[in-house]
Amino acid sequence: MAPLPPPDLKVLCRKLASIPPAQLPTAVPSLSKHIIRCRDVLSSPQDPKSKDDGAQSAQLVHATRTSVTSLLNGRSCEGRFAAIGLVKAIIDVGGWEMLRTSDTWVRGLLSIVQKGDPFASKELAILTLTRIYVAVQPYQTLVREIATATIPAFITACLQLIKPHASGRAPAPLSTVETICGAFSTLIPLYPATFRPNSSAMRSAVRCYLAPTLTDDLLAPQSLQRAARKLVISLPHVAAKSNGGDEWGKLVDGLLRELHATGDQVLRAVDESWEGTSGYTRHRVDPMDEPAGGSGSSDRLPRWTNLASGVERLVGIFQYLADCLSYPTKASVMVPISALMDAVSRVCLIARLNPKAQTWDQALETNAAISREEKEELWSCMPDIHLSALALTSQMLHRFGQGMIPLIPEILDHLVRVFKSGIANPAIRRAGYNLLNSILTLVGPTMSRAAVGSIEPLIAACCRDLQEDAGFLKPSTKPSTASATDAKKKKGNGSNNNKSNSLANADLFLQPQAHAAETSVSLEPLHKAAANGLLTSLLSNLPQHHLKPTLRGLMDKTAILARNRDAMVASVLNPYKDQRGRMYPTILPHLSQQYPHDQGLEILRSNLRTSSTPSNADLLASVTAVEQDSEGDNSEDGHEDDRDEEMRDADEPLESTHKQTLQDVLHPVAQQSETMDENGAASLLPIQSNPFEAKAPNTYGSADESRSTTAESPAKRKHEDAYVAPSKRQETAPPVALPATVRAEDDESDDDSDGSVHLNMELDDDDDDEDEPM
Repeated sequence: MAPLPPPDLKVLCRKLASIPPAQLPTAVPSLSKHIIRCRDVLSSPQDPKSKDDGAQSAQLVHATRTSVTSLLNGRSCEGRFAAIGLVKAIIDVGGWEMLRTSDTWVRGLLSIVQKGDPFASKELAILTLTRIYVAVQPYQTLVREIATATIPAFITACLQLIKPHASGRAPAPLSTVETICGAFSTLIPLYPATFRPNSSAMRSAVRCYLAPTLTDDLLAPQSLQRAARKLVISLPHVAAKSNGGDEWGKLVDGLLRELHATGDQVLRAVDESWEGTSGYTRHRVDPMDEPAGGSGSSDRLPRWTNLASGVERLVGIFQYLADCLSYPTKASVMVPISALMDAVSRVCLIARLNPKAQTWDQALETNAAISREEKEELWSCMPDIHLSALALTSQMLHRFGQGMIPLIPEILDHLVRVFKSGIANPAIRRAGYNLLNSILTLVGPTMSRAAVGSIEPLIAACCRDLQEDAGFLKPSTKPSTASATDAKKKKGNGSNNNKSNSLANADLFLQPQAHAAETSVSLEPLHKAAANGLLTSLLSNLPQHHLKPTLRGLMDKTAILARNRDAMVASVLNPYKDQRGRMYPTILPHLSQQYPHDQGLEILRSNLRTSSTPSNADLLASVTAVEQDSEGDNSEDGHEDDRDEEMRDADEPLESTHKQTLQDVLHPVAQQSETMDENGAASLLPIQSNPFEAKAPNTYGSADESRSTTAESPAKRKHEDAYVAPSKRQETAPPVALPATVRAEDDESDDDSDGSVHLNMELDDDDDDEDEPM
């Protein structure tokens, strides 16, 4: 029994019959809402011969289909555009009931793609046809009647739109080309046999969008490049029988060879120390010719000339390889992981380990036959190449997961090298944070002390970025030494300089005023999210005993100043303990201060195990002692200081904060008090001692601990004769006098009350009575 016709169906039929075709495009959103509300009626079987309300529903549905078909085949361009949108809405909600009668709509949509309608109508028609072909795929009868009969014409019509002319440009706009690439890559896995005859034509039609360069005279957006790559990567689905894996392997191998051939041209200014280990070797190039590469074959990437185009091609190939690992394949494939890592190693070895102290020419062995201009252009493009290599490495970690664990040391070495070289580039830092976060997720708890020490530049840079974003680090405002020196020289030649220049140079010696405007540093949302995620991972996945005390203190301070809840929880759950067993102060009071209504905080309060730790004041004092000990150790180990010199140079403003205690750093935060408003915003309370810490028990192991205990608690009243001799009945020899030190310890550790002494005295009286004669 068909459901009752809803009012929306009657309204829809009335509007389709009354609204002029020229006004229909603006009415499509409201008409689509009516269609969505008619889901039950449109998706139910219709029987026009029924005697109940089902007949009325069938008549209204038939009237709706007839009106849409008339608009789709009409002469009005606006009416056809509106009809395309209505067809897609009806197919989405109607299901099989609407699909079985959609052959007329499919032919009308194909005519729009083939004829001279506007590209907006063509693009919407392509999307609607793709939706119909995907929806009919589970039904073999509909596949034979609709898809198999019309898909070849659909492919031919789309190829005519994206096939480049002699000028190298496609007749359709780039947005339409992107839509067609997305439609093909969606339909190829569903209908591989139907797309097989056109595989070569599709590959040659999109080859200029795979890795475009300046030589192509084409500005392709990243979304179009990814859509074109996805289309070519999905073409192995059309391979006969089970050759899809072999076709995919040939594609990756060809890209690797193209990458190294491009690298020979782009990196020719460097005398590389890299040696190929996967069958790819370097080839000598003529330094007198301009860098060039590519091929005119339809199966390879287009030609390119000049260094800038070569860098774009190199970056595009790295992105192409990363996309090859992103999309599913028809069958199992053999991924050349060693060859991929070999390509990453080649570009990561070209880096500066100390960018502040050395130039590129000093850090690398260069080719004297290459001009200085080409070298400088290459140095400026190296961050882009490094970013593409890190992106490929991140995709490999995401795809293979624990299978990449044997390569983690090599990946970590490349990451640190690239990060040090491009630490001033925000994009390099963000990519480094994301990659290190992925590494810590896999092998963080098992990292050695040397590996943890190698990532200290990334930890310091992460904390610096977050503190700058929070407004707790100010940029340096001191005038440069070179500028001051130049000013002195010009001042000495006063007769040769005019008065205005002298006044201008004199300003260089003025100190910045207190009211001078300060430059605020704000991170991009993705950069800030990557830094916050890395900080949380560092506190939860790293072996904390491998960290330096000052570095762990910096991480705790950053978590509090940046108000990173996850990092603060990770710090509380992973306390720091040095080699001597001394505990680092917990930041649980600050977590409860900043997030007083957090449910996770209540769990920590109820489940946090008590431990024999000193009070909060003692913990803060012990931090200073630990830092002093670490400074003494660092002064003895000069080699480690040399290794960490780059990290300290990159984070000079942080050196002073490392020497402060937690209370000193958090003092500015406590001053930013806020009152409780109507929305329930919590105010910052003064920092108090940790109420969740367990006091140190009163032990007898050392005199220092007993003194600290007696200093914290009031002294107990003791009996003057704390030492009581045993009873007369057990006395066989005069008691031996105890040493003074032992007597002093017994006196200090004696907690008996006066009642126990009186009890012993009464027992002695009883013994005396028993000894008297009866």
